[in-house]
Amino acid sequence: MSVVNVPEILTVEPFEVMRERFINDFFYPHAEKEVGAEVAQMLTTGLRSPNESAALLLDAMILFRQQETRNDNYLALQEFSETVTDSQMIDLIVKRYANLTRQILSPADESSFPPKPAVMESDTSLLLRYSLAPYGLSTTGTRMGYRFHALTLGERPQITVNVESDTVITQRFEFVKTDGLERPRDAQARMTEAYTGKIELRLLSFTGNGTASQALCDSVLAYCSRDDIGQESNTLTVKSAEVLEFEIDIEVTEYSEPNQLIERSQMDKALQAYANEQHKLGGTIQHTRIYQIAHNHKAVDITIKKPEADMNCTWQQAPYCTGVTSLVQPKQAQKQNVASGQ
Repeated sequence: MSVVNVPEILTVEPFEVMRERFINDFFYPHAEKEVGAEVAQMLTTGLRSPNESAALLLDAMILFRQQETRNDNYLALQEFSETVTDSQMIDLIVKRYANLTRQILSPADESSFPPKPAVMESDTSLLLRYSLAPYGLSTTGTRMGYRFHALTLGERPQITVNVESDTVITQRFEFVKTDGLERPRDAQARMTEAYTGKIELRLLSFTGNGTASQALCDSVLAYCSRDDIGQESNTLTVKSAEVLEFEIDIEVTEYSEPNQLIERSQMDKALQAYANEQHKLGGTIQHTRIYQIAHNHKAVDITIKKPEADMNCTWQQAPYCTGVTSLVQPKQAQKQNVASGQ
């Protein structure tokens, strides 16, 4: 029995992923706009509580949406397999993965009789350009160009294309071994003085707190200064990112009721994941996101002790979390302490 390779675009999201995407990307922003953040958080908590009728309704809706998506995808696969040609398949692939379109070699002439159709680029020529597309950012100069070459350090091969005859094209890729080569986690470049060509490239490392070693900076500088990559008019300087270390330290309360208790380890894990996500050049650590994450894990009252304020890093800076600490106390116990004057 043959197995059909389903394109990624026609796959169905897992239940948990689709459910969380609906809650975080659609329901919470909509509810916050309509009824305010406090009520929106309460409603969001209800959607995640197994015994709530709203959660049961949401589960049924997600299952229904998944089945509808499968039906639509299956119909699309049937129609596509019956009508597509080899050239159309090539057009689809190169457009989706490399944003390439088939070139018009000679435009159509509707004034002649009979009308002459356009002469289009051949499949062979289009596939050749597609094979070269991953290295399309052939030089630096743009911000994305510097970032691309820094993050793909050592990957660009020496590429030669030779036409041996009218039926033979030879394409040669000469790669350099990159086993054990350290590459940066992130990179950003800016012109430090307008119209001077003085470029500063900042690097974030995978090791430690992200501070790039001098060896990594030197390696990126040498690579981005290659004759086939670097800009002749630019003067490039490569430096490590300025890493701003911080801690997340919060105190929260919970209701001592069934389905309302906080799983502290899961909350800490979510806070650490947020910190890891923002460990990049220009990253931000916002109190509102910390509040949201804690509320999503059933926290009632939240006090953020650290960081003391939002962190909005520049393109040269990156935040790095050295640890997450949380203290969970029962809400009702707190009320009793206040009532007794403690």
